[in-house]
Amino acid sequence: MQPGCFHCFESLCMGLRKSKPRRFAGYDDVNTSGEVTATQNTSSVYVTEHNSVHSDSVTCVDPFALGTCVTGSKDNSVALFDWKQGALLHRWNGHTRDITKVKHIGTTVYSSSRDKTIKAWQTNPGKNDPSLTFEGHRLVVTAIDLNEDGSLLFSGSRDNCVRLWDVTRPTSISEREVSRNLVSCVKWIPGTQCQVAQTGEDKMLRVWDTRNMQPAFTFPAQQYFQTYCDCSRDGHFIVTCSNGFNGKGCEATLWDVRAQQMICRYVGHYQTSSACIFLPRLEHVSSKDLIATVSHDSSLRIWEREGRECVASLDFSGSGPLTDICAWDDGSLCISTTNMGVFQCVLDSHEGKPRLLKKCQF
Repeated sequence: MQPGCFHCFESLCMGLRKSKPRRFAGYDDVNTSGEVTATQNTSSVYVTEHNSVHSDSVTCVDPFALGTCVTGSKDNSVALFDWKQGALLHRWNGHTRDITKVKHIGTTVYSSSRDKTIKAWQTNPGKNDPSLTFEGHRLVVTAIDLNEDGSLLFSGSRDNCVRLWDVTRPTSISEREVSRNLVSCVKWIPGTQCQVAQTGEDKMLRVWDTRNMQPAFTFPAQQYFQTYCDCSRDGHFIVTCSNGFNGKGCEATLWDVRAQQMICRYVGHYQTSSACIFLPRLEHVSSKDLIATVSHDSSLRIWEREGRECVASLDFSGSGPLTDICAWDDGSLCISTTNMGVFQCVLDSHEGKPRLLKKCQF
């Protein structure tokens, strides 16, 4: 282990947990204040195993039509997979480095990469080359998102810049650089054509106004790097998550956009929380709004948005850090992992309580 290397230390902690599970058993059901949150509410079911879609770690996932998802990987490829049929529908090769994010609208898929570019791909049969390549960032492009009509794309990079793009042009419309703002995630706020939430390693959550490429407002700086963000469908809330280890940091935080203030935190992961999303309203599961988080501790957790209670969890032992998550309106979830590809799960109800089930792996 290199002296002072955070990643090596985190990997060592993960290895210790897997080799000595009793030592870490307390973290499974207890948050850092010692309060019981939730036991795993799961059942043992058969998991269908399809051929691996990627030859390396899967870094990101995005929902496509029901039963299909778009994935990006360290193998430099983007894939469209149908888990119901167990069929790879399309693979696009064109990036020269790892894929960092994937997004789609209609039949167009967008991918960002460590090769400093963003590419647009068409899902039409026979269309294997990118329809457009967006160039301008000077370092790895870490985040992309689209407005609701798909006409504008917002991106962020480790070059401290955010950029706004017309999806028909290969060069950005405008850009803004903020010192030490190593961008980790961007999400367009629903119901707006000009506001984008953005997190980064400067520990800030910003809301950008794309009309002048200035922050409309900024939430108070946090103690840990902010790794991911998502926006509620009504545009009233943002959820973020943070890095950390041994239960310090590793939480998700709920923010009120209108009041411009923090509401609450969700504490229970013991390694970096890598992704968080608002789940669609699932009346057959719960009458309450739910949030999902995934972590480098190889676990998925479901939280009540208002009550802050963890109501279900699922362990992915052996998969390494979980990297991303996406959801569909029927309760389907896809979770991308470092070592074991992608898992498709279902959130349903059992004996009146939310329950997570693994269904297939690819």
